[in-house]
Amino acid sequence: MKIEKVTFISPELPYWNLVTHAVFPEYGVPVVATLTRDAGYDVKAYVEHIGPIDWDDVMKSDVVCFHAFSSTMPKTIDYIKKIKDVKPEMPIVIGGTHASVMWEDTLQYCDLVVRKEGDETLPEVLDTWKNDGNLSKVLGISYWDHGKVRSTPDRPFTQDFEVIPDLELISGYLNWPRWKLLFKLKMRWQLLQTSRGCPYDCSFCIAPRELGRAYRLRSIDNIIADIKYQQKLVGSKYFFIVDNHFTVNRQRSKDLLNRIIEEKIQWYGICFTRMEVARDEELLALLKKAQINTLYMGLESFDNNVLKLLNKAQTQEGLRKSLATIKSHGLRVLGSFVMGSDEDTVQSLRATIQSAIEIDIDYVALFPLSGYPELNSPNIKINRFFLPSWDRLDGTFVMFLPKNMKPSTLQREINNAYKKFYGPKQVMRRLIKGDIWCGLKRIAYNYWAWEIRRSTKTWIKYLESVEGKYYDENDKLIEDMLPEEGIHPAQFPGSSLAAGLERTAITMGGD
Repeated sequence: MKIEKVTFISPELPYWNLVTHAVFPEYGVPVVATLTRDAGYDVKAYVEHIGPIDWDDVMKSDVVCFHAFSSTMPKTIDYIKKIKDVKPEMPIVIGGTHASVMWEDTLQYCDLVVRKEGDETLPEVLDTWKNDGNLSKVLGISYWDHGKVRSTPDRPFTQDFEVIPDLELISGYLNWPRWKLLFKLKMRWQLLQTSRGCPYDCSFCIAPRELGRAYRLRSIDNIIADIKYQQKLVGSKYFFIVDNHFTVNRQRSKDLLNRIIEEKIQWYGICFTRMEVARDEELLALLKKAQINTLYMGLESFDNNVLKLLNKAQTQEGLRKSLATIKSHGLRVLGSFVMGSDEDTVQSLRATIQSAIEIDIDYVALFPLSGYPELNSPNIKINRFFLPSWDRLDGTFVMFLPKNMKPSTLQREINNAYKKFYGPKQVMRRLIKGDIWCGLKRIAYNYWAWEIRRSTKTWIKYLESVEGKYYDENDKLIEDMLPEEGIHPAQFPGSSLAAGLERTAITMGGD
């Protein structure tokens, strides 16, 4: 097969969400695009919220690769149809978390799915196609083979990820001058990865499943070179460290932070971490000195029953103590909360947001419990999904039937919690304390929260129109009323049990 030109497409998210006002590509897209370029292919990437897709250019491709979130699957399917209508023989590849988990379902729309990390897998797929080789020897893929679906064993997780993503492969990436950012109410963020994997086992989190529990490290020299490259390219000082848990290896974190300090890097960093970081005050001091000023922490709840159910290995008392220690070092906390578990009630949700206010957490991000409609779903039973289309599975919309409240109630409680936390009273509290920066950011977040409330308004009406028969007079879920497989768009739920694909027979392990 002739393969010279490879195009990557990442469709735009359909609704207002946490990152609506941020300009950055999904991290994996430029990484895999760069590795594909380095393998000798002519590469162009389109990240739709950064720049428009040039369809004339796409049609000149030899292979088109899509990065798809669940919420962008409808648009991805439309785009694939657009390509296939013109070039029906064009090979289409889909990767990303959705494709990895729901691979049987995703294969209805493409020729090949890259599961989990694509760093090594996609270049090997392209070389195999190019040389008319045998795909059954490529680990980590699912694909069509003469009317049958074949799925090879998972590829071991990548150990060497020293590549510095070439952001100029992304069409329009440099076409965001400051006036345009201001006019469109956008903010440019640079992404940085220093490690992969997370050793924890939170019941709701997809990260260990996709990136493994082993903690893999990128070299400090390569990280520093990446930071300097990005700052020189666009001049932005705002960096989001996308590691699942930046401070797992404390000594290594200290070595990296000391190097950042030695290099006199001027930036504003945010990183993901957990409450355990508070046990090491030397590390906290280095985070502050290295200008990683905000810690994005998965707090999830201030209810011990909820924390136990989510397998967070933390307690309300421990959280309060840790947060006090962290804030004593002048660090800000962006607390992430998962709402609607089987231990949650309306009262526990309200108590959690009140605790966040009392503890004086700087910012919050609120998510309804989520997951994928799998036959063996680890988080939400498949018959409790309430998801008529993929586009609502984006971390904003309630898409399942909670145990102790109606889904419309949960959606309203999340909206009201945002309104309370970012409302005028809490903004004024910060301004009166002299924390002008946080006060101004809360004003901006209040606008962002208003967008989310507006975006979910129609959804709440839909939920109210269909949820009633599943709940008793006390708003408790009547599980006997649930349909066998819930309401969801997956024709083939993500499980190896789904062996009855139309026009196919699944063969595990290649030939």
